[in-house]
Amino acid sequence: MIVRKVCALIGLTALAIADPYTLGQGISLGDSLTVGGYFSTEYDAKPNKKNLSVEDVAIMAYGDINSMFSYFGELESVGFYNKSLLNGDEKRNFTFRIERLYSDMWMSDAFNIRFGKQITPIGYWNKEPVNVLRDTTSNPLYSTLLFPRFLTGIDINGYVPNTQGLKYHLFGQNNHDFDDEYVNIPNTHFFGISVEKELNDELSGGGSVGEYITFTNQKTRYMQVSSKFDDGTWQFLGEALAAKSEYTNNQQGSALSGYLQGMYRYTSEHAVVGRYEYFNDHHSLYKDNIGVLGYSYRPLYPVSLKGEYQWHSLNSENRLLFSFSVLF
Repeated sequence: MIVRKVCALIGLTALAIADPYTLGQGISLGDSLTVGGYFSTEYDAKPNKKNLSVEDVAIMAYGDINSMFSYFGELESVGFYNKSLLNGDEKRNFTFRIERLYSDMWMSDAFNIRFGKQITPIGYWNKEPVNVLRDTTSNPLYSTLLFPRFLTGIDINGYVPNTQGLKYHLFGQNNHDFDDEYVNIPNTHFFGISVEKELNDELSGGGSVGEYITFTNQKTRYMQVSSKFDDGTWQFLGEALAAKSEYTNNQQGSALSGYLQGMYRYTSEHAVVGRYEYFNDHHSLYKDNIGVLGYSYRPLYPVSLKGEYQWHSLNSENRLLFSFSVLF
């Protein structure tokens, strides 16, 4: 009931700004400009940590310049406000940085170009960077530690001619990021190819290969596979990645990670999520097996209330998470 009242208040506020307005679809200020945003609050509890935070606050602007060009920009503050419930310490970050800033050139079904700072087109999970659009508050380690989540460069994409539902991405970066504040693996060299095959309305699969070189001259090559099934009631996701790295001290290392996730939507508003993750980096000697059990409630699609508990083979990492997030 409280969540519904909050949603109603948000909707009434938006209606006072622009009419008509649909929550989650931004405020239209003309044919070429729509402004939106999102925020996410989070409660994070570990054995020696209990934090309450406004984790993400973002402002977005997007639109069509003409029939050929469109653009998207996002400014975000990560760690906007954080308070420790154990000792009362508070941290604030009111600085907004460039999360995404790119333009699309639409040529045909077979050939399009996206240039600027964008999400790396690998797999499924990485393409949903916003908390409110995900099914769990947390991200699998697979998607955060083994390849750059963002790309400041160019992505050539489209459907392969004379095939049925086979989409490709050829992407590359040979420069610094626009803003590397929130980049998980800063680099100036990143190239790869991704493909995805739509087998039918419910099932798809694909893979990626690529190479990147970090600021510390760590050179990593990776191979990734993924698959997704979704019939509206059940959803199953699986992704895995193997990587091999070379370091400046002539050492070599390998890493393997992946996850399997299942979700059951027993109504349009309620869903139960379970996930198993495996992560093993032989160079850093970090290895973990993770089980996640979560619950998702969406009174409206752009509003998400989620909770989950994580069991780690590293006992000190066991974790309880709750989040409330809204897309405007």
